[in-house]
Amino acid sequence: QDYFHQVLCITDRENLIVPIRAIGSRAVLDFPDQLDFSVCPVNYNTRKTLQVHNVESRSLFLCCSPFSVSPDIGCLGIGDSMQVTVEFHPLQTGDHSASLVVHYDTGEDIHTSLQGTAVNVHIGLDRNSVTVEKTYLTLSSHGTVVIYNRSNVPAHFQWRAFATQEEEDWQRLRLCRQQKDKVDDFLKECRVDSSRREFFSHLPCFFQRERTNVQGDSMLFSDSIFTIEPVEGEICPNSSAEITVIFKPQEARVYEQTAYCDISGCETRLPLHLTGEGLGPKLCFNFDELDIGDVYIRTAYSYEVILFNKGPLEAAFSLVPPTTAVGSCFTFLPQEGIIAPDGVQAIQISFRSPILGKLKE
Repeated sequence: QDYFHQVLCITDRENLIVPIRAIGSRAVLDFPDQLDFSVCPVNYNTRKTLQVHNVESRSLFLCCSPFSVSPDIGCLGIGDSMQVTVEFHPLQTGDHSASLVVHYDTGEDIHTSLQGTAVNVHIGLDRNSVTVEKTYLTLSSHGTVVIYNRSNVPAHFQWRAFATQEEEDWQRLRLCRQQKDKVDDFLKECRVDSSRREFFSHLPCFFQRERTNVQGDSMLFSDSIFTIEPVEGEICPNSSAEITVIFKPQEARVYEQTAYCDISGCETRLPLHLTGEGLGPKLCFNFDELDIGDVYIRTAYSYEVILFNKGPLEAAFSLVPPTTAVGSCFTFLPQEGIIAPDGVQAIQISFRSPILGKLKE
């Protein structure tokens, strides 16, 4: 604190005013004028720790942006010291600069220039797509991809569902709006149905809980067909990690999905395209066509066809009854059943035609 006073000297001829000013001691921290992080990996947290001494007195307040500092507030006695960690976590490549502002309780500020350059380092995937072999329903198969880290810093990775942070933020906003719409719809129903009004008091807590869950969702990759293990982790410098992609099809069709690897040292998320095909039961007859030949009208004939299951799954079958006039001349037994893997089922075919002529079904 500064002090000011005036001394009034009175003489016979004049009055003299003598100002007296005393400047109080200031807190003086031995912060450097400039802190240069030099070249650092992008999307990675680089730290510098400073031992700060207070050569006089008073408290201090630390803040800066877009860099970060910890602790951001403190109080030092005369001659005391503390460690202050300045972190540089750039999300984009290029040159970055900012000021570290040290604010004293006297209202005075000092500034330290912060500088750093962010670059992509040699971290990535050994391939950008994984095609899993064809897989039968209820079974699973897997493929692999390798994340390599040929840099001198540890690389933290997470597999995410979206390509950018902006897409994630938009998804969170969309989910929050959906929750709000549900609440609005419920309120409209309550105006019509008075029996639901007892739930009014629970709505704020419910909506806030759902909103918190949405905002706290890390948006990691999650899919009912493809599973990535591990979904997050850390890779030591100059090493690699093998990632397993598990494929569990639910339908007999081709599946495609894209996962994105958010990893230290890379400005953008690395896409990994996943492909797999699901296979259903593999059934076939012992012949494709049955030539009955010439037969007599209104006379019953019997034939047999063998249904093979050439797949590793139990196969349920059900014969579709014919709807045409010719189709009604045929009967099949059994009309449904289950065939074990590598098993067979004999199906009896009966034919009796009430009409003359050439028949085809």
